[in-house]
Amino acid sequence: MERLRDLWRHRALVGVLVAREVKARYRGSVLGFFWSLLNPLLMLAVYAVVFQLLLPNRSPSTSPYALFLFCGLLPWNWLSSSISDGAASLLTHGALLRKILFPAEVLPAVAVFAQGVHFLLALPVLLAALLAGAFGAFGPRVPLGWALVQVPLLLLLQAVLLLGIALFLSALTVHFRDVKDLLQTVLSVLFFATPILYSLKDLPKGRITGLLALNPLAPLFSGWHDALFYGRFSPPGTWAAAAGISLVAFAIGWAFFDRLRDSFPEAV
Repeated sequence: MERLRDLWRHRALVGVLVAREVKARYRGSVLGFFWSLLNPLLMLAVYAVVFQLLLPNRSPSTSPYALFLFCGLLPWNWLSSSISDGAASLLTHGALLRKILFPAEVLPAVAVFAQGVHFLLALPVLLAALLAGAFGAFGPRVPLGWALVQVPLLLLLQAVLLLGIALFLSALTVHFRDVKDLLQTVLSVLFFATPILYSLKDLPKGRITGLLALNPLAPLFSGWHDALFYGRFSPPGTWAAAAGISLVAFAIGWAFFDRLRDSFPEAV
């Protein structure tokens, strides 16, 4: 708990480093922060053209498909970029780490929150798309209402989950550099195993569907689709699973990181 309080005491430093990371991403670009809005907008436009004109969706439960896909892809982008940056965070900032000016866990936390800021900047585009979808701009109308109050809790659960994963992988990558190369393949497999492109309820019953339902990320992403696309409240079982998995991931990640922290200055 003392380490956790130490991280909280350095929250101002985390905020400064997150701001630096966000500014660095768009440094030198003409549109700057507007890319955080423009990128998801262009992504949605491409999906709308491809999945409404070229590859129309046949499942009524995921129509309009461009919007269904968009509701899952934005949280996934936050997840995948946070894991990639978090895993490499200790190695990338090895010089800072050797000086021991602040707790090492600040670095993976900065990776997660910086990518979270990009996700938050894209949320207005998503909400505008949902509003347009509620008026039938993409085909079948989507419900839009009180279910959106679930979004802050989903943000919190995903942040806790990502902190746990980033802490674990950053500590592991310091000693096993192959992790960052393997990670891209693992993330690709995980992307297709997570209900982002499809709804688990649409899949035929069988062993594969049973395995996909066991994916620890499935409750969280089902929650995102429930809150954003279906406009409904997720069942208590989904919330309990998502909260339990996030807390367990954080506890494991923190314990693993804490166990190896003394080896970081020499290993980086």
